[in-house]
Amino acid sequence: MIEVEKKFKPTKEQLDSLLLDAEFLKEVTLHDVYYDYPDYRMFKKEIRLRKRNDSFELKIGDDEVEGTAEEVEDEKEIQKYFQIDKPLDTFVQDDLIEIINYSTNRKKYKKGDFIIDLDRLDFGYECVEIELQVENDSQVKHAHERIIELVKKYNFDLSPVTPKRESYFKIYKSEIHKELYEKRDEDTGNIK
Repeated sequence: MIEVEKKFKPTKEQLDSLLLDAEFLKEVTLHDVYYDYPDYRMFKKEIRLRKRNDSFELKIGDDEVEGTAEEVEDEKEIQKYFQIDKPLDTFVQDDLIEIINYSTNRKKYKKGDFIIDLDRLDFGYECVEIELQVENDSQVKHAHERIIELVKKYNFDLSPVTPKRESYFKIYKSEIHKELYEKRDEDTGNIK
């Protein structure tokens, strides 16, 4: 499955209007720890290995900026991706370093086939994520368009939202922020 999502920072009134006829699914606390090699080679290539609560997940693709990532949740498939035979916990302990560690209070809603997550992270970051799941790449563009159509009905600001991980690095690990984001922006000519 491919997860297509976009982040927004609506006003309280816009959010209340969006959620008016949405179905509340659950409220959870997520503890995310992200791992990488000491040279950040995975993050530089938009590959993220995280342990969410007690389960590993591998995300491939730029889900924070482009809003699209392939998700792999089966540990055997993750081991196959890294071409390792040892357990993932051992691989992490032997070969990787922890680069992110935060908790999120998430309220999850469903509106039609959209999933809406209200996230409040333990370092002060808040956002609304609206997501659709699609089967293949040919459906990604249409999913993005549908998300934008939905939020336009509620007058959401469509300006880019600073991603969670980038915000975390900027606050807690400025050396990683500089390496991953400021360097990228210099190379592409993007201005932060």
